[in-house]
Order: sequence, then structure tokens, then C-alpha cells
Amino acid sequence: MSWDAFLVLLRDKSVPLLNVFICIISFVATPFINLFCPPIKAFVPTPEAPPTVVEKHSIADYKIIYGAGADATEITAANVLADTLKKITGLNYAAAQGVSAGENEILVGSVSGLDVSQLGADGYSIRADGTRILISGGSRGVLYGAYHFLETYFDCRWYTADLQVIPQGPAEIAVVRTEAYRPPLEYREMDWLSRSDPTFSVANGLNGNTYRSLPAEQGGTFGYNGNFGHTIINTFIKPSDFFAAHPEWYAWREESQTREPKQLCLTNPEVLAEMIKEVRGQLANGNGQPIVSITQDDNQDYCECANCKKVDEEEGSHAGTMIRFVNAVAADVTADYPDALIDTFAYQYTRTPPKIVKPLPNVIVRLCSIECCFAHTLDDPDCYNNPPFAQDIKTWSEICDRLYIWDYTTNYGCYNCVFPNFHVLQKNLQFFIKYNAKGVYEEGNYTSAECNSEYAQLRGYLLAKLLYNPNIDYDAEMNGFLKAYYGGGWQYMREFIDLMCENTGIYAWFGLEHRKLGIHISPTDKAILTLKTNQVNYADSLWTKAIELAGSETCQQNVLRSQLSWRFWKACNRKGEFNWWLLPPAQWQAENERLYYDFKDFGITRYKEGNRPGDFIFTEPPDDWWDIPQKWH
Repeated sequence: MSWDAFLVLLRDKSVPLLNVFICIISFVATPFINLFCPPIKAFVPTPEAPPTVVEKHSIADYKIIYGAGADATEITAANVLADTLKKITGLNYAAAQGVSAGENEILVGSVSGLDVSQLGADGYSIRADGTRILISGGSRGVLYGAYHFLETYFDCRWYTADLQVIPQGPAEIAVVRTEAYRPPLEYREMDWLSRSDPTFSVANGLNGNTYRSLPAEQGGTFGYNGNFGHTIINTFIKPSDFFAAHPEWYAWREESQTREPKQLCLTNPEVLAEMIKEVRGQLANGNGQPIVSITQDDNQDYCECANCKKVDEEEGSHAGTMIRFVNAVAADVTADYPDALIDTFAYQYTRTPPKIVKPLPNVIVRLCSIECCFAHTLDDPDCYNNPPFAQDIKTWSEICDRLYIWDYTTNYGCYNCVFPNFHVLQKNLQFFIKYNAKGVYEEGNYTSAECNSEYAQLRGYLLAKLLYNPNIDYDAEMNGFLKAYYGGGWQYMREFIDLMCENTGIYAWFGLEHRKLGIHISPTDKAILTLKTNQVNYADSLWTKAIELAGSETCQQNVLRSQLSWRFWKACNRKGEFNWWLLPPAQWQAENERLYYDFKDFGITRYKEGNRPGDFIFTEPPDDWWDIPQKWH
């Protein structure tokens, strides 16, 4: 505050004396704050390097051919190539059935003659043979190969359901490199925005069936027959059907000395018989997907009867009763359903691996990272939260043939705040692969259509790419998305993201111990961000430039939408323009009001997991603007 502004405030009789006192303190304190927090040098974007000159040859007269026996996916892959090359070049490419003439061709699928026997359903092979380009792959892989070809040689990208980058240019291509790729994960699922769009899903290698339905011509899906989580009493053996007649089928709780219909008694042979009956019925009449989920409900009310307790004590884990139970179901169904896979959780009270029993080969164990810290990589030995999980994944990988991961990528306690985890996404995926994970579900803000006020589309794209190939050029993919989605000021957006990631999960002054960035964290928790005044001001300058240089109205709106999360964090922590020490109260309260209506204008209707739409943005605004936004919902 300037001296003149202070004098104006002092003469204003409408301003309460308390607020004048606050401003006096801030006036005196400001020079000292500035002394310890000098301005940070302005960010200077890196000049973009000119395109590398690469020798290219014309494919203007190339034909796109699939074989007489081509399946629906191969035909789709050929058509994707033709349609996209037509958009790029303006030439009339078309895919057609035929046989190779030996030159000037793109051969797709089995007609290429490539051996794809080692690539599985999701792998692809690309190579050149003279003036022929050969693209083939598994039942989904041939499609992935077509999209990868367009990405690699024509810089195409499918960033969101609504944002595709198809550069315009001549019908020229660089020398095609021979490559074959098989993704390490057989199951790949995420639930951020664009998750259900078929083109986005196929272009970026998602194959789970929870959030999308892909027909055979788009490769189909690999996933769950029925519900994929918390099924043990919500899908099977429902209390509404059985509890009245068979209370002994449900969990005995010592504290209440009663049977409670929140989990099952897993050592009761009648429960096992009923579960086998219902699982068989689902396999016979379900959606044709191979995985049946037998997973605990989302509570801690496991059975404490004498039999269950005995097993769990022998095994050193509540996973003992669960794995023995699931093994029995898997052993029963395998003769009639040899491709069926029985899935269960290693989640909260079942996360610790058992000492004796091992999951059968047709059993999937989904290890969940819910207790972990996401400011640090899951294998970071200096983060006191994560080493136990690292030990659990190591042990599970030693005893389980099919280890899956249920991972978390947002703050379920507050969707509307910054969640600085971009620096751990790739490293965590690589960590899962190191311990032989075969499937990963990256759970995020699955209601982001109702509360997209941070980086929903960016996370969705990066996670999809990482699930298919954990070794992508992560920086290049992030930068490409930022440029396309946020426009000309994209480097300022990247600088902001990096600044947030460098200052999450640390202590304010010395950084000697890690703080936990959990997934149900308050927006006022210092684990989210520890920033000095100069860093807050520096971050503000980055947003100012990003908005100024965005270019199109669409890109500017994307910047403003994502900025809501930064403004929300500042408002909850009374920083910047929301700082009640450094500004007259009327000013920061006006900023609160403006933030509220900006959220409303962007259609934000949800605050956290479990909220109903509308719980955050009220029909009527708050009575006053004194409270921080955390208290508006």
C-alpha cells in the first residue's frame, strides 16, 4: 500500500477502526516482507527452435491397401490413414481392398506380411520396404499403429475430444524407421475429461471399458464384466436380498457384537457357494469382458468372527481371508471359463500382502495407493508416507502373476484447487511397470465435467499417453498440449506448473522433511504449496502473460478456466489480491465475490467427491464475502 492510499483510508470514516489497525500493521510490515522476498526476475520464454531439416520423399501417389481377409479393425485403421492424410494434404486418399503391387503403397494389417505374433492384442509394427510402408498389429494394435504413424511422421495429435491437431502440408514423409512396440500394460484406464470419446481413446491407447464402449471396428475393449469396484455386497450377495434370512453371511463386528451388512464373512462356506453361483451367472450372461471384480466395500468393517480372525492372524493380513476366498472362486470357474479373470483389491485393510497364500494365476490383485503422498514419487525413500507402499508393491509382485494398480491423481477433498503432481505422473507409471504391473487405472476427477477448474484435459491426455507408453517424451507431450490448448502464452503456463511442482510437499523454510500431499487435503494445508510473497507475485505475472498472449478466444478461456484453481488457492490462503493484511478489506472481499461469480460463469457446480451438483455454487451467494472459498460449499 502506498503512503497516499494509506492517508485516504485513514480519513475514510466508513472504514472500521479494526481494519485501519490492520492496514497500519501491513504498512509497517511491508518493507520487511519485501526485504526478505525481493521480486523474482521476469520469466523469459525460450525461443522456439526452427524445425529440423529432414530429407523427405513424396507419397502423393501412394495407395492405402488392406487385404481381402481384413478384419473390421484393419479396415478402420486404413480408413483413419486415408481420412487424415486427406485432411493434411488435400489429396484424395482412399483406402481400398487389394493386393500389393510392390511399390508406392501403405499396406495395413495382415496384407503387410509383418509378423505380429509377439505383439499381443495391443502392439504394432511399422517398417518400410522400398517404397512400401507396412503397418500391422494385434486386434487393437493395428489401429494404434496407424495413429502412431500419423503422430510420428505428420505431427498429428488427438489432445482432447474437441481438440485435434492435424497440420496442413505437402504429401511428404521422412524415411520410415522400423519399429515394433508392445505396451507393458494389458489394461489401461483413466477417467478425466475426454475419457469416453472413442477417437480420443483409440488414438491415445485407452482400452478399458468402464468409461467407453468401443465396437469391434475400433478394436473393442479389455475390461470388467459388470461393475469394477466395491462389488462384494453391491453387485453380489446384496444385503437387501440375503441379510434378513442369512445374517451369518455378513461380517461379525466385535465392537457392536452383531452381524453388520457392510462386508461378508469370507470363511462361511455358504457365502462361497453363493458367490460362485452369482459369478458364474455373470460370466454366462454378462458383457463378454474377461474380468469379474470381487472387491470389498469402501469401509473398514471386515469380519472379526473367530474363523476369519484365525486366518488373518495366520496370514498377518486381512488379505488372507480375501485371497483365499477369491482363489476358491477362481479355481471353480476356470474349467468352464478358461479366459475369465477374478479381480480383488489390495486396498486399505487388505493392502498388506499375506504371508502364506498366493493368488492363483487367474486372479488379479489391484493394489491401491490411496494412503500415499503425491508430491513425491511412490519410490521416494525420503517421503515417510510412500516407502510402505513401495514395499507392498514389491511383495505383491513376487507372489502375484497379475498385479494391477488403482492410482489417484487429484484431490477428492477439493477439486477446485491446484494439485501439483505433474512431476510424479511418469515416474510413478514407470515404478508400477518396474514391479510388473499388468494393468493400471488412473483415477482422477471423474466428475470433472461439472468442476473443470484446474487441468482436467491436460492430465487426461498425459495419463492416456503414459498408460500406453510410460517412456514417452513427457516434456514434449506436455509442451505440445499446452501450446495447442492454451495458445501463445503456453511457456508461461509451463513455468507456472513447474513452479508449483517445485514447491509442493515441502516445509516453508528449510525443506528438511516432506509434507504429505494426500488426496483428501484441505486447500489451506501447506503441503499443497509453500510459497513466499515474491513467488506468489511471480506466479501472478505468469498468468497475466499467459492471458495476454493466448491468442484466440478459445485459448484465452482455457487459460482463465485453469487460473481459477490458482485464484482459489490464493483466496483460501489469503495471498495476493486476497491478502487481508495488505489490502483494504473491501478490496479483497470484492475479489472473493468476483471469484465466486467467475466459478459460476464457468459452470463449476461441484466442490468435492460426494457433493451433489450445486452444493458448491449456491442458488444464492453467501451472506458476506469474509469467509474463504473453502467455506462457501
